[in-house]
Amino acid sequence: MQYEFFLINGFAERRASGAPLAVFVVDALPDDATMQQLAYQLNAPESCFVTRAADAMHTVSPQFALPFSGLSLLAAATALQQAGEPFPATLPGRYGPIQLSHDGEACWFRAWANRTRPARAGTMELATALGIDARDVAGAPLFVDTGLEQLVVPVRTRQAVLQAAPHPALLAQLAGNGQQIAQLALWHRDGEIAMLRFFGSDSFSIYEDFGAGGAVANIGAWLLASGCALPDRIKVEQGHTIHRPYTRLSVLHLQLGTDRAISVGGRFWVVGSGSVSL
Repeated sequence: MQYEFFLINGFAERRASGAPLAVFVVDALPDDATMQQLAYQLNAPESCFVTRAADAMHTVSPQFALPFSGLSLLAAATALQQAGEPFPATLPGRYGPIQLSHDGEACWFRAWANRTRPARAGTMELATALGIDARDVAGAPLFVDTGLEQLVVPVRTRQAVLQAAPHPALLAQLAGNGQQIAQLALWHRDGEIAMLRFFGSDSFSIYEDFGAGGAVANIGAWLLASGCALPDRIKVEQGHTIHRPYTRLSVLHLQLGTDRAISVGGRFWVVGSGSVSL
């Protein structure tokens, strides 16, 4: 059977920047094994499957399913529009339909801060797991869930974000959420600009990627839980801090409304298309 896909760069200020992913537009979702095979074949950081009716979607990495991805949500909406369908007003989320919008330049999804809880670990334990000085931790680390629970840790300086070198086993233990992989957002805010690094970990490896729309939504929920003044907005930069020979910058925009709604948006570009036969 042949499966058509679009290649998209998400949260990208320019066409050749941002986070790359593949989106398959299908009449009905394939079975889980087929979706995982297709994702492995393309080896994109994320592969998303969305129905033309916009009533079902599923996101996978090359190795496992992702229960929620803000990047995939907006990429799926962009792919549907590219395939000749209307830009959807909603797409399915873990806790119900997620509102989407497009303002002519950026795509946006809306989330609500419903679930937060304190981190189990103390400051010293978290700092050791992240490879930073305990004095750099600023504010209360919280587990936050606007779509997928992640541990959100604010730090005092950009340097602390840049220098972080997480330990896989320790991070997996302290940031574990009962899903397949522990996830942690490490960030620093300077006025209306924030720097973010986003880590996933099992007991053996650290995974770091960019275009983390779900993490930015969770930062918004952390700000609400911490009593920030409303409305608020932040430009979040991610990607240039990843320790790889080649990487690209993602730019995500976070807006917090007086109604406590969390909006995350950015620019999305369709850069290619193709098909896979299995």
